[in-house]
Amino acid sequence: VGMANFKTHISVAAVGSGLVSTSLLGAGIVSPGEAVAFWAVGTTGGILPDIDADHSTAVKSIFTGLGLIVGLLLVFSLADNRSIIELWIVFGLAYTVVRYAILPIFYKFTVHRGIFHSIVAALFFWFLTTVLCFHFLDGEELLSWTVGFFVFFGYIVHLSLDELFSVDLTNNQIKRSFGTALELVDYSNLKTSALMTGAAALMLLLTPSIDAFATLYLDGETYHEIVINLLPKWI
Repeated sequence: VGMANFKTHISVAAVGSGLVSTSLLGAGIVSPGEAVAFWAVGTTGGILPDIDADHSTAVKSIFTGLGLIVGLLLVFSLADNRSIIELWIVFGLAYTVVRYAILPIFYKFTVHRGIFHSIVAALFFWFLTTVLCFHFLDGEELLSWTVGFFVFFGYIVHLSLDELFSVDLTNNQIKRSFGTALELVDYSNLKTSALMTGAAALMLLLTPSIDAFATLYLDGETYHEIVINLLPKWI
């Protein structure tokens, strides 16, 4: 079918995110705790494109995780004026709705390798993660944008793997699935592409200032620090 499997996706995303996060850690740009968090969300981003795969291990795992995250976000936002019992009920209801009510609906209305296998979907999840981190978890602007970027990074790793698996090197041929993973939008369904583009634009409007993120990661000195810390000091 020309796609990498779940194990490959999560393994490569984990390795890739680990290499990037430890590079930032080694250069003194992020803290150990932040590096671990970036690795975790990057790995998660590596399985997100399979959110539309019917009955796959990935989609069930993703919706289980989303249910937990939504529940926790609601609990955090209501913690100041609700009893413990009420918070437990809110968490349980949120998890149940996401995992057992929304998931079947999602199965019905999505097609694998549709809009979620596109760059605009990767951008949507970048901006969405940034918004959630900033507005619900009280993350600083730089941290929120970086967490979102690692989700985007893992997402792009997934799409790139699917494209690579569309090339049959042993028989020197390109499979029919080539070009359906790493594309800007889903050109076969312009309606869903327009909806996803609109959703990404809305999330972008809700994001905090990107100035700190751009200043750090567009600065050549940042990468100079990574390069000089790449090799042992005794070399």
